[in-house]
Amino acid sequence: MFPRFLAVEFLKLRRSLALLLCAAAPACIAVLGALIALDRGGDWRGFALGNSAFWAFAMLPMALTALSVLLAQMEHGARAWDHLLALPGARLHLFLAKAVVMLTLLWGMTLWLFVLLHLSGLAVDAITPGTFKGTPDPVGTASVLVRMALASTLVAILQLWVALRFRSFVPPLVFGIAGTFAAIVAVSARQGVYFPWLMATNILAADPAKSALALTLGGLGGLLALGAMLVHLGRRDMVGAGS
Repeated sequence: MFPRFLAVEFLKLRRSLALLLCAAAPACIAVLGALIALDRGGDWRGFALGNSAFWAFAMLPMALTALSVLLAQMEHGARAWDHLLALPGARLHLFLAKAVVMLTLLWGMTLWLFVLLHLSGLAVDAITPGTFKGTPDPVGTASVLVRMALASTLVAILQLWVALRFRSFVPPLVFGIAGTFAAIVAVSARQGVYFPWLMATNILAADPAKSALALTLGGLGGLLALGAMLVHLGRRDMVGAGS
């Protein structure tokens, strides 16, 4: 039964803005990074890491906020919970399918950003030869982006949880925006490594132990949050989810 629910959730993406968002968010990073590189130059490593840092710190959390709202409003907006949750065994399968779609889109954006960073870097180097020093390091860039995606699992699930819990789109938006801006204050704090919105950013920490901790907390914490979300929403009457 779960594969059927999952297939339906992916089909729903065709009539939402989720795929457009997933294409546009990484593209913004690549275009902005290319424009800065055209003006300032630099090296391949700095280009890849700098844009990855901007992605992890600002664009990714905001994209996950918007994605969670779009995925949840497919049911909230159409008030489809009555019909969907009346199906036998639907609760666990439906919410798990939503989470799988959310994480799939997260990984899709990660892959798209990886491709765009290299394409934009090559374009800059072609327009102004000699702009970048050194050579591209696709393996190193991929390693960083993969670890960032894993570390973002926790915040992705938390965002989806809030979006599914409330019928209105306002609470998840406020939750995501508040978390992103709170990260600005917490980024230099010693306890910042425990803040979900900073776990992807902390992958770039100079201290390997801090980077490893962020990866562990983000990945395993995301799985624990997923389990808690399924238990909570599975017991809740979604008809009154806006209360």
